[in-house]
Amino acid sequence: MTGDDRSPFPAEGLRHDALLYDHDRDYLDGIRDFVAAGRAADEPVLVAVPTHRLPLVQPVLDGLGGVELADMAVIGRNPAAIIPTALRDFVDRFPGRRLRIVGESLWPGRPSAAYRHCMEHEAVLNVALADRPVTARCLFDRSGLPAAALACVGHTHPWLVSGGVARISRDYQRPESVLDQLTRPLPAPPRDAVTVLVEPAGLAALRATVATVGSAAGLTEERVDDLRIAVTELASNALTHGAGPATARCWVERGELLCEVSGRGELTDPLAGRIPPPRDGVRGRGLLLVHQLCDLVDVHTADGVTTIRLHLDLDRDPLPPAIPVPRSAPGATQNGFALAPPL
Repeated sequence: MTGDDRSPFPAEGLRHDALLYDHDRDYLDGIRDFVAAGRAADEPVLVAVPTHRLPLVQPVLDGLGGVELADMAVIGRNPAAIIPTALRDFVDRFPGRRLRIVGESLWPGRPSAAYRHCMEHEAVLNVALADRPVTARCLFDRSGLPAAALACVGHTHPWLVSGGVARISRDYQRPESVLDQLTRPLPAPPRDAVTVLVEPAGLAALRATVATVGSAAGLTEERVDDLRIAVTELASNALTHGAGPATARCWVERGELLCEVSGRGELTDPLAGRIPPPRDGVRGRGLLLVHQLCDLVDVHTADGVTTIRLHLDLDRDPLPPAIPVPRSAPGATQNGFALAPPL
């Protein structure tokens, strides 16, 4: 594989390409050569692949100092949280240096509900790291992913690598355009959803109600706490920024607990909650925290009404203790890395 060396990358800022692979050999060659080129240039490297790929990738990285290996199934559980937590943490630890990141956010077997969110993540990456000295390679299984997902790869990556050759993606689109195209109306909640009016004097009652629903659905105490915090953030935002009454609804559906807050007002920034605000900023951290606490988060605005829907998987355990999730400090990060020796 010599595609990385031959890519028509810009001299500065983000270099973002996608490697479309067919076999494990292509997969490993693409990672090995990309990582080796980075280490030859003394660039710190992060490799984030899903759990089932870790035993395959680990031997390729053995003996290469300055490489960190992360479980994408953990740090990318909610794709919208990858950038503001794991990637932001990695980039901020090496100020002024060019870095390399290998990521596989979407893989065959991942729940289909996450596919759209993974493509949104790939689009947002072009904005979030646009001015950062980062070379990012994203991996996609051409033989196992559906055609619709593969078609979106060209929309979200300025360059495509296949067969050892890199080329400019003629299908690349502005991130805002991709996000707009990926927006889908949310299915209506069931009629028996637990419904609570969101009002300033009723936040304690709202927290108690969602905690009761979560416990009855089988969430662990820790995940009930996640739900309580996330719903409080959404309710507070609706009361602060909304243009009228808001409503919260909770229900169980196909192995998930879903909870949404809906009210008048429009969320006009498609990047809200996906890119951390300045470290000295005091606004914009609520939705960021919501993304970190939940498995998926849907945002939809139509006819002047914004609905934010939370997904908590009833079959998933809480994140392991080694992967701390911020519960009261929205500015904190979650890592999940096997740290390499200091560079």
